[in-house]
Amino acid sequence: MRKHTIILLIGVFFLILVICSFSICYAGIVEDLTRKQADIKTVNALFAQEKHTKLLTKPIRSSGRFFYKQPSMIRWEYSGNRALQVVYNGKVLWLYYPDLKEADRLINLSQYGSLMHFDVLSLSKDYTITAKEDGGVTHLTFLPKAKGPITRIEMELAEGSPFPRLVRLLDRNSEPTIILFRDIMLNADIPDSSFTLQPGKDVVIRERTLP
Repeated sequence: MRKHTIILLIGVFFLILVICSFSICYAGIVEDLTRKQADIKTVNALFAQEKHTKLLTKPIRSSGRFFYKQPSMIRWEYSGNRALQVVYNGKVLWLYYPDLKEADRLINLSQYGSLMHFDVLSLSKDYTITAKEDGGVTHLTFLPKAKGPITRIEMELAEGSPFPRLVRLLDRNSEPTIILFRDIMLNADIPDSSFTLQPGKDVVIRERTLP
């Protein structure tokens, strides 16, 4: 279960980071988005997430707050009954379960570099990306060139917005995860300390590597 969560979160990270690093078939869309996205230094937003699985009749719902800071720092705070903190400082990824007093520390993420960094060249080599505009909404589709845990990614960006309001991730089991963002604040001050996790002495820490 934890392994599945890790892979899913890596995919979610990619969904957010990739908006600032892609090549799209329509030059006008590329020029407009890249110009706007170049000005994104931080993101602070609320999110609602649904994970659909064939094993359950109802989707797994969660919500919380998302933080991002250039060049590659991320924090997800899941609230409610599934309290979870996901913290990435550009080198180490932490999954912290406060209620359980447990944490996973993930290292050796080099093979996921294009998922965790702004790297236009890497992403253009690994993904085929297309875009279209419909009724003022920009629709992006990402298809990996090689097999992996993610088979398709879709995004919707509202007119004039450089950040997606909706992302949809399809995994290798054809089970979708949908994330809706709201109350999006761009370029608000976020201290670097927000992306540092220091578990207490009573927390069980497991060292893990991704497959």
